[in-house]
Amino acid sequence: MAGGTRMLNRETGRQLTGFSLIGVANTLIHLMMVTGLVELLSVHAVAANGMAFITANLFSFWVNSRWSFRVAVTRQRYMRFLAVSLLGLTVSLLASTVAEALNWHYLAGVALLFCIMPLLTFFSHKFWTYAK
Repeated sequence: MAGGTRMLNRETGRQLTGFSLIGVANTLIHLMMVTGLVELLSVHAVAANGMAFITANLFSFWVNSRWSFRVAVTRQRYMRFLAVSLLGLTVSLLASTVAEALNWHYLAGVALLFCIMPLLTFFSHKFWTYAK
């Protein structure tokens, strides 16, 4: 039993590491896309963010499916992945609203999200999106 627990912990650690690295790459993709669309193509910032979100979300889903969780890419899985992503967006907006209501500096809300969101989304994906 102990060997199985260690294996589970090692596998979860591998998945979390992959998920984290992909999250960094995903953030850079989003940022570069928004900046490029706004600065080079004069796309409105809201539209640019929408396009960047879709692109980064699809990238994140595909790479996490293949590398972090090692499962097939399916439409049903993507719908779950997107639902978790949209839930994360909702939590982010709520946290920003709470931080503002408490008169916190906006970066305090961002820092709080940086602590909570990666683990929340990782475990949501692990136990729902990619559940076997």
